[in-house]
Amino acid sequence: MVRAINSDRAAQHHNPVPNAAILRGLLVTSSILGKRLDSDEYPADRGEQTALVFRYLEAILDEAGATSQDVIKLDLYFADKADRALANEHWLRLWPDPAHRPARQAHQAVLPDGCCLQIVAMAVLPQG
Repeated sequence: MVRAINSDRAAQHHNPVPNAAILRGLLVTSSILGKRLDSDEYPADRGEQTALVFRYLEAILDEAGATSQDVIKLDLYFADKADRALANEHWLRLWPDPAHRPARQAHQAVLPDGCCLQIVAMAVLPQG
C-alpha cells in the first residue's frame, strides 16, 4: 500500500497532493515548490526560491528516512533554463562527488506565476 508523505517542513500543494509517496522502498516526490511556508508565496529572488526547493527536498527525504545519497533521479523544471546555475550550487552541495550523483534532467516548463523552479525526485530508501 502506498504511504504518503505530507511534511510540515515543505510547501504544500493547493490540491490534495502529498509531498511524496513511498511504495516498496521507492520514494517519488510530487512537484517540490519554492513557496514560503509562512505566506504561501514564491520569493521574488530566484536564488532564495531555488534554495527553498532544495531545502524542502531534504526535509521530505529526512521524513521518509532517506538522504540525498538515496536519490537516483532528479528532474528540474525551470521557467528559464538560464537559472540552472542557481540550482547547480545546491546540486554540488548535496552531491559533491561526481562518482556519486543521481541522474538529472532539466526541462523548460510553464510554471505558476512567480515560480522559477519545481523539482521531482526519485529515491530508493535504505534497507532497514
